[in-house]
Amino acid sequence: MATDPSGSTVGLPYSNDHLEAYQLKLNARHFPLSCSLQELVLKRYIDKSGVAGNPPAMAENELLRYIKNTDNFGLTPLESILLQAEALGDPALPTPGQAAVLQWLGVALRSWEQHFPLEEPLASQVRPLQSLTAALALTDPEFLVPGAHPMHQLLDTLQASAIGWQPQLGRAAKSLERQVASMVGTALTWFDNQNIDLSALSTELATVAERDQDRASRMSQRVIETEQGRLKTADVKRQAAQMINSALEKFSAPVSVGDFLKGPWYTSAQLVLLKSGADSDAWALMSATTDTLLDSLQAPTEDQAEDRRQLIFAAVTQIPKDIRKLLLSLQHDNEAVDDAVGLIEFAHLRILRQQTLELEKISLIAVDTEKVNAAPDDFEAMDRIKPGQWFRITTGPQEILRVHLILKMEHEQQLLFTNQAGVKALQLAYQEFADLLAADNVVRLRSGASFSACLAAAAGIKSTEQVEVLSNAAAQHSQREQQLAATLIDEPAELQPDQLSSLHDVVTGDDFQNTVSESVTVDFAAMGMAAMESAAVEPAPMESAAVVPAPVKSSTTEPAAAEPTAANTIDHVGVASTFKQSAANEPVPEALQRKALDLPMGAWLGFHDGDTPLMAKLAVHDRKRDNYIFVNREGIKMRELSKRMLLKLMDDGLVDILQTSSNFRDKVTLARTQLDE
Repeated sequence: MATDPSGSTVGLPYSNDHLEAYQLKLNARHFPLSCSLQELVLKRYIDKSGVAGNPPAMAENELLRYIKNTDNFGLTPLESILLQAEALGDPALPTPGQAAVLQWLGVALRSWEQHFPLEEPLASQVRPLQSLTAALALTDPEFLVPGAHPMHQLLDTLQASAIGWQPQLGRAAKSLERQVASMVGTALTWFDNQNIDLSALSTELATVAERDQDRASRMSQRVIETEQGRLKTADVKRQAAQMINSALEKFSAPVSVGDFLKGPWYTSAQLVLLKSGADSDAWALMSATTDTLLDSLQAPTEDQAEDRRQLIFAAVTQIPKDIRKLLLSLQHDNEAVDDAVGLIEFAHLRILRQQTLELEKISLIAVDTEKVNAAPDDFEAMDRIKPGQWFRITTGPQEILRVHLILKMEHEQQLLFTNQAGVKALQLAYQEFADLLAADNVVRLRSGASFSACLAAAAGIKSTEQVEVLSNAAAQHSQREQQLAATLIDEPAELQPDQLSSLHDVVTGDDFQNTVSESVTVDFAAMGMAAMESAAVEPAPMESAAVVPAPVKSSTTEPAAAEPTAANTIDHVGVASTFKQSAANEPVPEALQRKALDLPMGAWLGFHDGDTPLMAKLAVHDRKRDNYIFVNREGIKMRELSKRMLLKLMDDGLVDILQTSSNFRDKVTLARTQLDE
């Protein structure tokens, strides 16, 4: 269970199999996505945004002020804005497009908190970043490309670095808590200084997280080595004891020899196993020497007298040599080795003199017969438990641990866990873990591209198949653009009508939009994606989703700044499109209407209406829409202007005709004539 900002408990929507938790088929390698999700977001949320009718559009600075003033993070960003506007009696509302983006973000944030939860109070420390994500979602088109924006990377890194954080970690917990508090405070200064470098914050957090993870990994490795050493020691003790006990069960021996076998010889047997292993010649010799020694001490029967004497003569010669060689526990104490060998030689001497040895059954070495637990009933679930996974385990009424599985001991059926600092925190038998799992006291924790994955999922992208659909559409569009570039640069001798039609589709992005739309209809329908009615507010077209757009600086008070430049070929939701609509509706002076516009295809124009000059070539004149489309040398669309807007810019002296090519125009005119026929 987790708590929301109000303190009430929220049930985490884990599946019945709590080991799976909330799992998307996407992971860090799928991000950033290859294109913007703007169109998918609009189609999914435009009718769910709660903005109905035709209210006045809220100014961007006012919208950002509401977002900055949010103090109840139990609400989604859109809910907070609408609540504040209602409280102040403000009739203005976000545009439907802006509301759709905010609705999408709210779903992603709720999903992120529910399925990738952090422990309190760290979770509350992070929540103010919701305001910043809302502001960036509205002002930076790159935010609509999950995984591409520094804010996505910052939250992804934050969740991954704090997956095992708990207050009881002590000094390690305080260190991360201070770092997060500082990072959040710095990030929120964006509202006063939009030049704040979020990438630097993300990089700094990732660097510290990597350093802490390396240190924890080293600590965990020591825990693993210690546990493996303990297990190996216990195992060699069992093997050595079993070997000696097996010999003692077959033969009686003098008490002094029994003490030797259960003392220095037993210790040496363990050292031989540790040094050489159970498959080595040294271990085979030790086992054989133990049996031969005890056998040589047995009293012969009458018919064995002569054979036994020969055996003892051989033993007297060979056994002391083998004992000296294998008695590793006394190898640095020659006197003790001599005493042990002398004990054996004295017993053999008595036998050779036909003196009686006092033999008796020697008690066996106590063996730690640690019983290996039987496999739990749900062994299939145990098969999915792998080292490296994180779990949230409730071990008592008030004891919850976030632990990292570092060692799975199959033979002993034990699981070894450490905390975020790499210190041993828990060791459970398979059956104990299975019992906790059955009692809903175990939850699998996941990390990686957590926030980026939630953004994609909120737009309906939840599987690798859907990512491939988008990637293929973007790749096809990019390929068509390259083909267009080759067509424009090479200027072929003849342009066929079907090529002209295809040329228009590529430049306007229709082909790419159709591919994505068809994919959404086929692949996303099962997840409930609502189709956007044609009568609804039309989103700004996704003109070149194969290229991540740069930020669009827009303002309702300075419309000229919203006009796309070479660095941004996509209008942002409800903001940058304002200028296009207003400019298209402005009356054009009669003198300007009479001005002849005779631009040949392939003409190079220089535009001076943006912050930086832009040079582009006229590629398409859509006579039906009366639009002109301009591209760069690679054939990538840079501007799309109506005839009215182009004339206005020319009249204002903001356009220079740099170079024309009547030859190419003649070819296009011929192609159009053929197309009309």
